[in-house]
Amino acid sequence: MILATALLASVSAIAPAIAISGGGAPSPAPTRPGSSSNKKIPAGGTTAAALAEVTKPETLELMKKQEALDKVVDRIVGGREEHARDRIPGFSEVEVDPGANRITLHWKGELPDAVRGVLQDLPGGVSVQVVPAKYSKAELHAAREKLLSNGKPVPLAAKRASHISSIGPSLDGSGLDLGYEADDERVPGALLAPLSTEELTPQVEAIASAVAGVEVHARHQKTVVDLSRGADSEPWYGGAGVLTPGGTICSTGFGVYKPADMYKSLVTTAWHCGAGSYNTWYSQQYMGYANEGDGNAADDTIGIVPRDSQKSGGYVYTLAWNEPSDYAMQVSGSGGNNVGDYVCQSAANSGAHCNIRVAQVDRQILGPNGVWRKFADEAVQTDPNNIAAANGDSGGPVFVTSDNGTKIQARGTITSLESEQDCAGRQTADGGWRTPWCFHGMWYVPISQTLADMGWVLRTSNP
Repeated sequence: MILATALLASVSAIAPAIAISGGGAPSPAPTRPGSSSNKKIPAGGTTAAALAEVTKPETLELMKKQEALDKVVDRIVGGREEHARDRIPGFSEVEVDPGANRITLHWKGELPDAVRGVLQDLPGGVSVQVVPAKYSKAELHAAREKLLSNGKPVPLAAKRASHISSIGPSLDGSGLDLGYEADDERVPGALLAPLSTEELTPQVEAIASAVAGVEVHARHQKTVVDLSRGADSEPWYGGAGVLTPGGTICSTGFGVYKPADMYKSLVTTAWHCGAGSYNTWYSQQYMGYANEGDGNAADDTIGIVPRDSQKSGGYVYTLAWNEPSDYAMQVSGSGGNNVGDYVCQSAANSGAHCNIRVAQVDRQILGPNGVWRKFADEAVQTDPNNIAAANGDSGGPVFVTSDNGTKIQARGTITSLESEQDCAGRQTADGGWRTPWCFHGMWYVPISQTLADMGWVLRTSNP
């Protein structure tokens, strides 16, 4: 402990990276790089066995290690979710590496005593590397606001007019990461300007940096794609297929209720799936109605109120899209997202997929419907033989394993996809009337933000 304390005392904005291990020993700082009315309630300990069908065994083990790392992060940030960590003076960002059992903490200035205390009391085998950051998250949030006007991104007056498609603090705290797209790319059949993205990117960086007052790292990023199980019943679960008011498929996310509205039951889906009447996907039975007042466009989430005062449930379907059983996993609660976390998603159109790793948190993105989504995290598939999601997975649940693999913890709601990839013959629930469209990356809205904005409480059991 004495050695750890001495090392911690040396951390400052200009100090080199240091690493602290559980027990106080220093470690080298690495180089930065269903349909049944009698629904099946699983016995304890069976979650991992079910997810093993869609997850590599090594990933399940990593998710167990990750659970311990995320608990340490929760202590460091005082339980604040990723979008609210700008309230911590000096905090820039944090990332977890379950494979190395390590946390990397990017911080500007001296560590507060409370954080020092956490780092002096780490679980055995866990190490924390502290890396100096140029800017705090609060400073980068303030810089990002300069690139927004009335809650939407300002135009980029480059030689080829462009717009911002995503923006957020850089992982290492060095500035802002900005995705952009030329305006003419969104006009079907338009004659594209001769200026290439290689020539355009430096212009975008210069313009955005001048406005934000910090260094901006730009990359060409097309506007993300909006997404659109089959015969669910009361209590209504997450991961079920629904026929939207527009006649397409979407997925339910999680069961919730609203204490301020007579404990009204709802089951979530994506806002862009639409307000109106919802039916079950396969059986075409009336499920319930979604009112605009029970949703938030910026969170891209809306609640479906089940028919006849029926209830939502605290479980999520977690197997293949065409799994005939009604097997579902219990939700233990919700949690924040950290860069490096492994997550799963179990949307109704493409079914459950795991081995997906969080690449960015605390982002704002532009949806194809023109709505600027103020809270979004990005995750990408790490298995080259798998996908992150497919078109039609909108509203699906994103989660991690919890309670030593016996339950799942809610992390977010799928909002959009990017990085198209070959479906390699995969089928989807709506494959009978359109060709599956698969993607390597997905964006999701943190569940904690939605719960806070809507005054909802996550269901963790069946009523």
